[in-house]
Amino acid sequence: MIDLYTWTTPNGRKISVMLEEIGLPYKVLPVNLQKDEQASPEFTAINPNRKIPAIVDHDVPGGPLTIFESGAILIHLAEKTGRLLPRDVRARAVVLQWLMYQMSHVGPIIGQAGHFVNQAPEKIPYAIQRFIGESIRIVGVLNTGLAGHE
Repeated sequence: MIDLYTWTTPNGRKISVMLEEIGLPYKVLPVNLQKDEQASPEFTAINPNRKIPAIVDHDVPGGPLTIFESGAILIHLAEKTGRLLPRDVRARAVVLQWLMYQMSHVGPIIGQAGHFVNQAPEKIPYAIQRFIGESIRIVGVLNTGLAGHE
């Protein structure tokens, strides 16, 4: 069984999608970001960075394994099940490069665009234009990379 500490954000949903895809049993433990539950001592013990998602995998030799950071969690789950992360060196490199692209570009940049457009109390035109423009570029790279793949 895997305990999934998460909330209803795009980053938090990645792990639920992966767990559903690979068919591992899990229990969702909500971490309400609006109530600042990520700063609780209990959650900070699981993730000192105080961000969701995090997991505790109870089916690991040597006892429960705690993992934070969505990329690390996705790699762990893929390796645990032997699914969605090829062993062939070239195919594995392709999967990992796109995972790292998502981790370093898609999530952070599109997240910043959403923040400055929807949540920032002060609308800063430069920030909005910068992150919207970069988001459009990032999606273009994804579209090109996915072209011809099913």
